[in-house]
Amino acid sequence: MNDSDDERVIYTLSQLGESLRRTLERATEGNAMWFRAEVAQVKGSGAGHVYLDLVEEDKGTKLAAMRATIWRDQHREIVRELGDAASDVLRKGAEIVFSARVRYHAVYGVSLAVETIDLSAMLGEAERRKQATLLALRAEGALERNGRLPLPRLVTRVALVGSPGTSGFRDFAVHLLCNEGNFRYDVEVFSASVQGKDATPSLRHALVKAEAWKPDAVVVVRGGGSALDLDAFNDLELCRTVADLGVPVLTGIGHETDLSVVDMVAHRAFKTPTAVADFLIDRSATEAARLQDALAQISVRARGRLGVEHQRLASHRQFLQLHPAQTLNHAQVMLQHLRERLHATTTQVLERHVQRMAQLQSTLNALRPDRTLQRGFAVVRRDGASVRDASALAVDDLLTLTFHLGTAEARVTQVRPANPVDGTAAADAPTLEPSNHDA
Repeated sequence: MNDSDDERVIYTLSQLGESLRRTLERATEGNAMWFRAEVAQVKGSGAGHVYLDLVEEDKGTKLAAMRATIWRDQHREIVRELGDAASDVLRKGAEIVFSARVRYHAVYGVSLAVETIDLSAMLGEAERRKQATLLALRAEGALERNGRLPLPRLVTRVALVGSPGTSGFRDFAVHLLCNEGNFRYDVEVFSASVQGKDATPSLRHALVKAEAWKPDAVVVVRGGGSALDLDAFNDLELCRTVADLGVPVLTGIGHETDLSVVDMVAHRAFKTPTAVADFLIDRSATEAARLQDALAQISVRARGRLGVEHQRLASHRQFLQLHPAQTLNHAQVMLQHLRERLHATTTQVLERHVQRMAQLQSTLNALRPDRTLQRGFAVVRRDGASVRDASALAVDDLLTLTFHLGTAEARVTQVRPANPVDGTAAADAPTLEPSNHDA
């Protein structure tokens, strides 16, 4: 062991703890101080005391953690002062503003003895965040964006965003699905936390999934609560998600007096989850009534049209019963008329042909060769062929002459061709002389 070892001062843990206690007491002078922290855990004891685990985080990074105690009598006083908001303030995930005295215990370390919780400060901070969100959304023109989307006249495909098992979620689901009109709805649940620090990211994630399901409308519900309990629905990023959603968003958040920024950016906001269900049911009832009216009009028009067609059919039936007989009678009259005309026309044609044939017969009789020969004409043949043109003959041709009575032979002694102008024989043409045989 060297001299330096003999000079060391060694303290016990209790000495250090006592020193820290005195230092804290001098620093705080035993007075209560105001703090802001998030409740990470809440535990109650059988004696009525409440133990809190408090944390401070920045974007998910834990900056500090400390224990706090609310003694039984103090807890009763805090609950009395907070009233209905007590359960919403003293819960996991709540951010509280409180006064406490700093305590140090040699075994348990530093802790805080909570004396009061300032609800007004917490509400003021929540209201400040709400107004800041509204200001940003107005600047972006996002407040009316979702409201401009068309809502289908008949909403049957519903994406329900909320926390299953909560009263608001249950009220909406039971009221919608067990409606008196027996209207059918296709409801898909997209579960999300609706309070605490996890509410905002959980709701945004559920909304994105709900939009991808392609519903007619997205319904966001949450039961009643304090203003702090509904503070998650004033978050800027959540409100932007609702405003940018491509599907109409219907909200039923809180009680009748509650109005969050999500309500303001939604397509339509309702006072309670049940009111949203009533709206959808009334919309279905309106469409059903419209369909019933249309059905009644169709029925009336159909009956009227059937009556007209029945009358027309009866008219056609009567026409078909009478028209064929009338047509046949008319056709018979026409056929008889045509028969008579045909007979008369045929008779006239036959008579004209008979007259024509008689004329032709008379002409033929007049042109018979024997009749011509009776008038003194003769038929001249050479070698058995009739001779019509004198220029076809030559001197010494032997011709046969046929008369009405008998024949004779002659020899050509002279030929006189016909005059080309008037057809008469030339003056110096040779003539015929009888042959010795004919003589």
